[in-house]
Amino acid sequence: MKSKYFALGACVLALAACDMQGGPKQAAIGPNSTDEQKFAYMLGAQFGGQNFTVIPRQVGSELNEDVLVQGIYDNIKAEKDTTFKLQVASDSMQAVGVRFSMIARERMEKTRPDSATLASFEGDAVKVRAYMDSVTKALPIEAAPAPTKAPVKLGADASDNQKFSYMIGVQVGAQFQSIGRQFETEFDADYFVLGVRESAAKVRDTTKALALPEDSLKAVGERFNEKMKTIREAAIKKQQEEQKKLEAEVAELKGETLANGMPAKINFKVKATGISTKAENLEAYAGKPLLMFYFSATCGHCAHAAPQILDIAKEFVPKGLTAMAIASGGNNKSGIRRFMDDAKFDDNISVLWDESRQFGELYSDGYVPKVYLVNPDGSYKLYASFEREKEDLKKEIAELLNGKPVEWKVEAPAVDSAKVDTPAVAPAPAAPAKPEAKPAAK
Repeated sequence: MKSKYFALGACVLALAACDMQGGPKQAAIGPNSTDEQKFAYMLGAQFGGQNFTVIPRQVGSELNEDVLVQGIYDNIKAEKDTTFKLQVASDSMQAVGVRFSMIARERMEKTRPDSATLASFEGDAVKVRAYMDSVTKALPIEAAPAPTKAPVKLGADASDNQKFSYMIGVQVGAQFQSIGRQFETEFDADYFVLGVRESAAKVRDTTKALALPEDSLKAVGERFNEKMKTIREAAIKKQQEEQKKLEAEVAELKGETLANGMPAKINFKVKATGISTKAENLEAYAGKPLLMFYFSATCGHCAHAAPQILDIAKEFVPKGLTAMAIASGGNNKSGIRRFMDDAKFDDNISVLWDESRQFGELYSDGYVPKVYLVNPDGSYKLYASFEREKEDLKKEIAELLNGKPVEWKVEAPAVDSAKVDTPAVAPAPAAPAKPEAKPAAK
């Protein structure tokens, strides 16, 4: 999956969607605010309180509040507008995340008690933690500029602290939107940012108070916990209904099967949503020597394999191969486009999305990445372990382009006959098992 660039402290909260690029509106929170506004504010207050306290102790420098907020808004805008580019590229954020991780590790080592000090605690874990906490608090922390609440434009000369603060904001923006999707609500990001800023101010000056008291924040949190229970129950029911519908759809598309139960051929009537090209199904790719790369935009192994797939496409597409990549159904368009950008996909690979989940239901077991080499008649070979089979794949592509169809020798799953017990009398019907969800694509 696409790795999170940095994980520190309690950087686990999320934020809602907003179309702004600059600073917040003049949002104000109070007893008469809606529950959605209070909840967004509560999330922001939790994020600010935890991370403006924890992260500076870990990395030795305060977060730049204005830059972090800009990262929040920019990520939200990028989620809604796939043409919008973040101010700091993903590889640059990854690099700065690694640098700050190293700093955090070095500072943590300084808090460890030496053997003599540790022995003096006589195994008392409370004393050990208290010692490490006191040493952590004593380590120097570089102050950040005072917030101006103005929009931020990062240039090529942006400091590591600015890039790091922006990266944290981007992560939180993505998490905030994720929570919004879970609640099926588009929370107002301005109230989240208001909570972030007020809690950050409270960290700097403990005499300051949040606009909403603790009991009010707790109450709205409990109400949304109850709401989530209802949403989850409805989601489970909906998922079960959709799975039955999907199974009925693919039953008509499956055709003849191999010994392992998979379809014997790729059915090009399978639905697919075009991302880099216009498409509603796979029919445009029928009758051609075809390389298919099935991936998830959040899969680290897929991200590692994607540039290699592109290299193979660049080598063989000019010789007559057609290459395509299909994103699994659990993705979204903006995530897929970021994956494409990171992999530097070009015109050698058409990118589609298994939005209907038909392809995954027919040809995948829920795990990614997977690579398929397809003969013009639709028969194919699955390469479930791309890294190990890459050279075989390249050899067989060359052979396919020279007129030798690829073959996939599939054996039926082994059955231990010693464990098969045929009852003399048919047993009473068992209670129906609870349906198991398929493993999520990684």
